[in-house]
Amino acid sequence: MMNSLSKITLFTLLSGAVFATQAADPHAGMAMHEEPAAAQAQSIRGKGVIKAIDMDSKKITIAHEAIPAVNWPPMTMRFTITPQTQLNNVKDGDSVDFTFVQPGQSVAVTGYPRPITARRR
Repeated sequence: MMNSLSKITLFTLLSGAVFATQAADPHAGMAMHEEPAAAQAQSIRGKGVIKAIDMDSKKITIAHEAIPAVNWPPMTMRFTITPQTQLNNVKDGDSVDFTFVQPGQSVAVTGYPRPITARRR
């Protein structure tokens, strides 16, 4: 098992994209679809917990914290995994940092989810 620093370094070096599904989108009325083009190109960081990784259907589900930069409350979102995405070092239940942009009406993760150390509550 890689230590957290190695995982962070690995994921920092990798790049890829994950696109949010639009079918039956429960977030359709939220501000994430109404941001101006300039805001859509901005890289935005989020933190969350991986709830599911389904390689057969190419989906990853992340329950993320509130993201003030785009006015999103905490919620769980399902993303499509692209051929470039490498998820070998993350698993269900991992707390992760991720970066995304909002091109048009989709949400694209621009870096791999990076495991973060567990936080004390």
